[in-house]
Amino acid sequence: MADKYKLVVIGAGPGGYVAAIRAAQLGMKTAIVEKEYIGGVCLNWGCIPSKALLYVTELKRTVMASDRIGLKASNVDIDIDKLRRHKDDTVKRLTSGVKFLLDKAGVKIYDGSASFLSSKEIGIEKDGIKTKIESENFIIATGASPIDLPMIKTDGKIVVGARETVNLPSIPPTMGVIGAGPIGVEMATVYNTLGSKVTIIELLGSVLPMLDTEISEASEKALKKQGMEIYLSSKVVSSKRYGDKIDVDVETPEGKKTFTLDMVLVSAGMKPNISSLNLEKAGVKTDAKGFILTDKRMRTNVSNIFAVGDVAGGALLAHKASHEGQVAVEAIAGSSMEADWKAVPYAVFTDPEIAGIGLSEKEAIGMGKKIRVGKFPYRAVGKGIATLATDGFAKVISDAKTDELLGIHIFGPHSGDIIYAGTALMEFDGTAEDLGHIMAIHPTLSEALMEAALNANKKAIHIVN
Repeated sequence: MADKYKLVVIGAGPGGYVAAIRAAQLGMKTAIVEKEYIGGVCLNWGCIPSKALLYVTELKRTVMASDRIGLKASNVDIDIDKLRRHKDDTVKRLTSGVKFLLDKAGVKIYDGSASFLSSKEIGIEKDGIKTKIESENFIIATGASPIDLPMIKTDGKIVVGARETVNLPSIPPTMGVIGAGPIGVEMATVYNTLGSKVTIIELLGSVLPMLDTEISEASEKALKKQGMEIYLSSKVVSSKRYGDKIDVDVETPEGKKTFTLDMVLVSAGMKPNISSLNLEKAGVKTDAKGFILTDKRMRTNVSNIFAVGDVAGGALLAHKASHEGQVAVEAIAGSSMEADWKAVPYAVFTDPEIAGIGLSEKEAIGMGKKIRVGKFPYRAVGKGIATLATDGFAKVISDAKTDELLGIHIFGPHSGDIIYAGTALMEFDGTAEDLGHIMAIHPTLSEALMEAALNANKKAIHIVN
């Protein structure tokens, strides 16, 4: 006889494991199914390991740049084996912690690949052994995977994805990065600092094309300053491997170019992980790209089946997945809580760090809104000058009529931490004036955000408005 549950969660990434823990807290008999590793992509091959690598490489760049303020250091080298162990230890500590929390919450963990047999039953297969379980409700949290490009297929050695690059298999003399989204520019930053000559190839006309234009332009300038070559509005048309190298043919605005590279990271987009779920057996609908369709409570067209995180589309962010996981569980419990995508912050951990929330200036104008824009440079902040962070800036976009905050974008160190004040205010429909009147500690870089908000209404103190 099949085991029966109130809720079964498929996928143990940030969306899935948070949902399972919250369901157990609410007294539901809960199980979670994971085909590979607890923690999903984020903890094992994405957010966490990449940030461990980025932290070490950021330290190297900081030390190398500090001679101008009196800190002298020579032979600033990175021990790759120790760095790899640090990354692995970080991942192990966090994934073990998540498993501990699931166990303590009383969540039953099933190892294997899940597929629907009906809207109330799934099959789980592991090493040829099959198990059936029943549930009143399901949450699909299977995430997404990198898109393969037909003209340059991954082999895990010369042509790789982000999963391989965080393992630091080697530091190639030359490295190509196809796609200048967050994953691409972050790993380009790591390998460039570790000694690779990095070339970034992006199909669209800007680095980080999904971000505010001024942020994208500042990021491109910073990446080039660090020594990377960038080709925008450029398309990979073919590739040819020979020995331990690969030739990549690219159509650029200046004509066709061929790059001979030792390694290529393909980071050109993501696709939802639905192929093994047999969604048709449950009657669950998807959009044209395969992302599962949901309402604001993360419910699919099948009333007892929910989907959260990357598999449900939208911004592919771990913290968004976790929030959606909680929303889905609360819906199952009878709450009226809904997912609110207005206040979803983002961060890109390049050098300098980037963070933001809400609309870009271009998006706001495109929606027909009349706006005010406030900006404030880090070079006018005492902490910015003292810590050599003078390239940074904060930007605040507000509605010209109501002063309501529409978007906040920060380019500079610690921006992912500073943005939290803006996130809280946007969640509660705050205004630029509200943000400008929240006291920032002096001296900190957060003063730039406060002053940018004041500047939106021509009230900044430390620059000419």
